[in-house]
Amino acid sequence: MLDLRSKFPDYYQYHGRNISKKLSLSNVRILNDYYSKYSLDKKIINISSKISTEQLLESSLFRKIKIEVGFGNGEYLIESALSNPNVLFIGSEVYINGVAKVLKQILEHDIKNIRLCGMNFLHLLNTLDQNSIDELKIINPDPWHKKRHCKRRLLSLENIIKISGIVKNKYSSYITTDSEIYFNYINEIFSSNSNIIHKNKNKILSKNDRLYGVSRYQRKAIKNGKKIYQLTF
Repeated sequence: MLDLRSKFPDYYQYHGRNISKKLSLSNVRILNDYYSKYSLDKKIINISSKISTEQLLESSLFRKIKIEVGFGNGEYLIESALSNPNVLFIGSEVYINGVAKVLKQILEHDIKNIRLCGMNFLHLLNTLDQNSIDELKIINPDPWHKKRHCKRRLLSLENIIKISGIVKNKYSSYITTDSEIYFNYINEIFSSNSNIIHKNKNKILSKNDRLYGVSRYQRKAIKNGKKIYQLTF
């Protein structure tokens, strides 16, 4: 992964945080030795002509395909994969420390139904076929609150249209955020473009909801008294 990042920086371009602290030698070793085995990155970079999602993901042996964007340290991703061995889980995350932690768990539990993408999610999104994904979750994307940074937000009209196209059914895409500003911004995209995208569903998550507290970042927000909003489309 580290080698790919240096050779193909455009694919890994991201304005937010990629590393929270210096990578340990063990994490560097695990990324160098095992990342390519479980990663989609090299395939995406080397795509010179359109290939099918099934070819890209090698998913013919799995009943469903689910994507988790922003898996952080990977607790929910690992739990989901272990609980559903017949489902292929694609984990997308630019946070390198989190990718290394997930790799360790994959090796420890011999998990065979996870594929990783460490590049900017949009490169993965742009390779996927229409109606090829069963479920997609975006867990607390960076809200980019400053006005000059709004263009960096993942959830734009263009990207919502792309996501709506790759999932098989309506209301199979989930977004969580602890930012009321970002929540209102995404809501406005849907309400202002009802002629081209279908209506979304909203709720404030509680302890009984499956995406409540699924990441350390979420739990920190909850501890600080923040609400976790969910948009489904």
